[in-house]
Amino acid sequence: MDDKEMYESLIKWLKILELSGPCDSALDLSSGVALGELLAQLAPEYSPKVKNIGSDDNWRLKASNLKKIVDSIVLYYNDVLDLSLEAHLKPEVIKIAEGNDAKELEKLLKLILGLAVNCNDKQTYITQIMEMEETVQQNIMKALQDIENIGGSASARNSLNIQNDIKDDREILAQKCHEKENQIAIMIEEKNSMLQEIQKLQIMLEKYENPAIIGDDGTSLGNPVQGSVRYNDLRKQVEQLKNDLILSETVKEDLKMKSGQQEKQIHVLQMKIDELNKASSELSQMKDEFDILREASEKSKIYESQLTTYKKKLEDYNDLKRQLKQYEDRAADYLKQNLQYESEAKKQSGLKGQVELYKKELEELHSKLDSEMQKTVKAEFDLQVMQTKIAGLQRERDNLLTQRDVLQEKVDELRCRQGGTGDEDDSANMSRELFGDNLKEKITRLEAENKALREGQGGQTALSDLLNDANQRNEKLREQLKTANQKILLLKSQNIPEDEKNKNGNAELREICETRERLLEEAQSQITNSHTKVRQLEASLESKNQELSALEAKYRKCLEKAKEMIKGLDSRLLGDHISCEVASGESQEQDVMSVVETRLIASAFYRMALNVQKESVDSRLASLSQGQSFMARQRQPAARKNMNFKK
Repeated sequence: MDDKEMYESLIKWLKILELSGPCDSALDLSSGVALGELLAQLAPEYSPKVKNIGSDDNWRLKASNLKKIVDSIVLYYNDVLDLSLEAHLKPEVIKIAEGNDAKELEKLLKLILGLAVNCNDKQTYITQIMEMEETVQQNIMKALQDIENIGGSASARNSLNIQNDIKDDREILAQKCHEKENQIAIMIEEKNSMLQEIQKLQIMLEKYENPAIIGDDGTSLGNPVQGSVRYNDLRKQVEQLKNDLILSETVKEDLKMKSGQQEKQIHVLQMKIDELNKASSELSQMKDEFDILREASEKSKIYESQLTTYKKKLEDYNDLKRQLKQYEDRAADYLKQNLQYESEAKKQSGLKGQVELYKKELEELHSKLDSEMQKTVKAEFDLQVMQTKIAGLQRERDNLLTQRDVLQEKVDELRCRQGGTGDEDDSANMSRELFGDNLKEKITRLEAENKALREGQGGQTALSDLLNDANQRNEKLREQLKTANQKILLLKSQNIPEDEKNKNGNAELREICETRERLLEEAQSQITNSHTKVRQLEASLESKNQELSALEAKYRKCLEKAKEMIKGLDSRLLGDHISCEVASGESQEQDVMSVVETRLIASAFYRMALNVQKESVDSRLASLSQGQSFMARQRQPAARKNMNFKK
């Protein structure tokens, strides 16, 4: 009778909610459409997609809708309310869908009622319940109490055996997960093998369907004739292949279903593991609370025994008098101790003055050290400026070297042009002038200057490395001084009343001060060393600047000489050109062949001379670059390209 009243009161509560679908009987609710609409109102995040079916449709469709609703409700209880519903509390969906069972529908409505009371708009639903009849309100309150007792009863039943079962369940679940993973891997391999077989069969089928395929004996198979033996064999093979394809597709679908089921099982097992972890944490919390209560009970027993003893002491008046005398004696002793403590405090005030003096001295030393650090930073900045200047001069030098190469190429071109018009004697003289000892001496001088510049750069990098090492040492000493100051402040903050601790503290302070003075002396010595190194670097930079200026002057002289040589070559070329015009005017027809021959001979001679000079320069550069590093080789001037002179 009570169950029937509970069911009717829950149906009345559903009618108040003004749902779009009918909800008067179990038959109306068995389709799940009205309950899905209600769940969408209460918790739209957890509302499932329910199919819109009638109450007279197939009971399997109803069961699928109701199963979706129950799963979403269980998920809401787990995520939001942190409650795990047991199997006997979940409604049986098949009974509701097939037989319209009111008892199972009552369980489902109770769960939906608990969801409505705990949702975001719970106040509106509670007010609607309060406006209903008293009997209905009482039944709904009983249903709510049953829902609230779900978590407490489950935890009370499981708290006794959960500690022993957690380990076993974890091991079993881990084993199952491992087995499922192995099964999935095996099924994936089977799937891949089946796909390969399908591809092979498709290739064979294409081979048989193609009429232009050639057989094993080299003859064309051609189109099979209907009714022939070959046609029947091919037809049987095609049917067999189709059957194999159908079987492989069915196996493939079965494997997909199995893999999906196993993934669901893995998900369920993971959820169970999470639930077991939560239960173990709750059990540990309950154990902690039990220990706290046990300690409180023990303390209460101790306090009760103390109360009995105090009552006995109050009754003994004589004992109290003796205790009063003892207290007076102790008070006198305390006065003496206070006097001693005052004298010790006076001594400590003197020590505080010494500590303050040490502190002032340390601050002065810190200020000196900061000033020295600023000086070193300034020196580093000046050094960087000088390095940038050196880099700029190096770039200018490289540009001048490129200009020199361009001028040499122009001179070579002029020589080649001059060779076609002049006589053999003039060409020999010009080759002597161009390929004389002056150019060789200039090349050797430039190579020696390159070596000197590279050696100067190597020394400069070594000095910069030494300066970086000195700066790192200074920073380390500064950090050590900071740690020492922190220790001194900690010793100042600790006021130890006893004489032995004061003596030990004074000794430690003296030792620390002595060590700090030593460190300061070492730092000052290192700073002086760094200053001397900086001065040496500045002197080396000045010397390098002077060397660079001298090299620039030499290079300008070389450029002027090259320009003078080019001017002389231009004048000779003009004279040769005039003589050629006169000779061509006198006998153009007679001397055509002789002019061509002389030009060819001169061009061949100049090409040979250029190749010889190039080989000599390349051999010298190769001999110079053998004992050098990779960067030194990259700084060497590149060999000139072969020039093809076209006449």
